Amino acid sequence: MKRLLICAVAVVAAATISPAQTAVDVAVDVAANRRPIDPRIYGVAHADAATVSDLRVQLHRWGGNVSTRHNWQVNASNRAGDWYFESIADGPAVAGQSADSFVNLSRTNGAQPLITIPTLGWVAKVGPSRNSLSSFSVAKYGAQTAVDPWFPDAGNGVSAATGQNITGNDPNDANAASTPAFQRAWVQHLVTRWGASSAGGVRYYALDNEPSIWHSTHRDVHPNGASMDELFNASVAHATMIKSVDSGAQILGPEEWGWSGYLYRRRDLQYGAANGWSNLPGRAAHGNMDFVAWYLQQFRQRDTTAGQRLLDIFSLHYYPQGGEYGNDTSTAMQQRRYRSTRALWDPGYVD
Repeated sequence: MKRLLICAVAVVAAATISPAQTAVDVAVDVAANRRPIDPRIYGVAHADAATVSDLRVQLHRWGGNVSTRHNWQVNASNRAGDWYFESIADGPAVAGQSADSFVNLSRTNGAQPLITIPTLGWVAKVGPSRNSLSSFSVAKYGAQTAVDPWFPDAGNGVSAATGQNITGNDPNDANAASTPAFQRAWVQHLVTRWGASSAGGVRYYALDNEPSIWHSTHRDVHPNGASMDELFNASVAHATMIKSVDSGAQILGPEEWGWSGYLYRRRDLQYGAANGWSNLPGRAAHGNMDFVAWYLQQFRQRDTTAGQRLLDIFSLHYYPQGGEYGNDTSTAMQQRRYRSTRALWDPGYVD
């Protein structure tokens, strides 16, 4: 027990008790109601070795938009809407090389790697000399409002003639079809290379990345918003596959984006933006449930029926909206970052 002089309490107390009493002793039990903080709260994504070691983080995430179309066999990824929808080699033509390097860096510096498994149905491909390929070739689809200055044939997918998004492009221009069987070979490679999760191998696998905005970020291969059923079925298929290779692996999903992604199915986001938000057919067809609640309900029902738990960790992404991103390290910005998580629990807080 510790005895503290609380001046603020003393002022209040002095107004209500005898004038002779000027302070109140408060006994604080610093050992009461203590709970450990889950070390997995402290993590980073795609950090270098010095950062992982310096911060002593417990979780190191291989994820983001680029992971959605990572092709482990050819060691390449598509940059999607972040960079002209280009498929670019991630290094040498060594199957699994990029992810293996990431796992090694993580483990060497005391962190658990979290590997994202693509579920979108497409992965990147590169040219015969490992040259980059573009989903919106200027030569094939015409002039566009912007091109990669280092790869002028790679356009941004917006027609210079109409100012509208190019539609009807061939996904095979810069991508190849992906299935759970294709991804199974990657999980098997990781287990063979690093051991099973129970023996120090990769423990955590995420089911893709932010599917509610596939129709925007990855519109070159998935121009229509994914339905709730499409996403759930893809999650089950890939989670089942992962567990079949490594039964002790921990699976995270749906790795969703923002409040709108928590509440609405993907097609409803697309439909609402085009037709107004008063009538969302997908939500209506699924009991008017918030998407994430429906997703959990479906996994619960499926797991109960099958007698096997597939979804181990329910994961969502959260982006503060008060300007917290950037290199500003002023005291005011640090304080803003500290309080930004109130948006997750305090109804009165405004970013």
